[in-house]
Amino acid sequence: MAALGEEAIAKAGRRQEFEGLWLSPAPLDAHVHLYLGPGPEQAMESWRRSGVAAVRDLGHKPQHATPRDDGGPPLVRTACVGLGATGEAAYWLAAPMNGAQAFAQAAREQARRGASVIKLFASGLLDFEHPGEVCHPQALTNEEVAAAVQEAHGAGLPVSAHANGEKAVSQALAQGVDGIEHGYFLGPRCLLSMAQKGVWWTPTLAAVEAHLADPDGRHDQTTLDALAEIVRLQQAQIKLGEELGVKLVLGSDAGSYNLPHGEAVFREMASWLEAGVSPATVFEASTKRAARCMGLAGDLGEIAVGARAWLLGTAQDPRRDPLQWQRPVWRSF
Repeated sequence: MAALGEEAIAKAGRRQEFEGLWLSPAPLDAHVHLYLGPGPEQAMESWRRSGVAAVRDLGHKPQHATPRDDGGPPLVRTACVGLGATGEAAYWLAAPMNGAQAFAQAAREQARRGASVIKLFASGLLDFEHPGEVCHPQALTNEEVAAAVQEAHGAGLPVSAHANGEKAVSQALAQGVDGIEHGYFLGPRCLLSMAQKGVWWTPTLAAVEAHLADPDGRHDQTTLDALAEIVRLQQAQIKLGEELGVKLVLGSDAGSYNLPHGEAVFREMASWLEAGVSPATVFEASTKRAARCMGLAGDLGEIAVGARAWLLGTAQDPRRDPLQWQRPVWRSF
């Protein structure tokens, strides 16, 4: 946008009237997996149709090429391949490595390849059978996390950690990570520490709700009951995080089971609203705050001089109802 207000009116060669519409920046999704689902090209087309301005790809298998940013919309920010442990704590989406030197070298290589964030897998998948517990072993050592953080920060990149449970998250926070992905089973002490340190938190609630919906009959009733409890616990955590001042960022984990690209961002919004998070917080977490987290401050997520004019026009104020973005009356891109 070159100008706003009276200056924009004076400079405009052509005028469009949007009487009765609310113009807002298009939302962003800060946690997706473009290689999960039908593939990156189809995933990107789904994001375009959904009116999302940018996505952040947070990991794919080492054999896959880095997702390309074609200038958008949506813009693509990527972690390239995530960095993880070997042995019992290995994670299927991460490149396995061992030792601080290996993590530092890998972070340096990801920066060279064009990563916009370094992703660490500091814990494993959720155990759906044990709500509130983390049953897998600690994935990384303090030295490995610290080495990756030091190398990434030296290259001007943030570090975000896939981490569940108080132990893994506390370790990540102590070693200076900038963001926590998922963050199930934390508790007030961890959330307060995140707020005090100004760490981004992307809680990906819709990803577990997608399992709870269970359209393919994957889970027995005991597991479904456990999943419902995990959702309840995470809803309470997100609401408490809002109250404590944690920097909540909206990211859906799109591409994971039963969570289609494009649609996923609105499912995540709905999940937060159901948890009691204020619409204003959902709006900010999807726009200006997400843009800052993704390294796109001043470019997306706000209506400002110098920002891209990727706007949506809705019948009602999306700050009061962010789900208005599902049915825009007008869009600029």
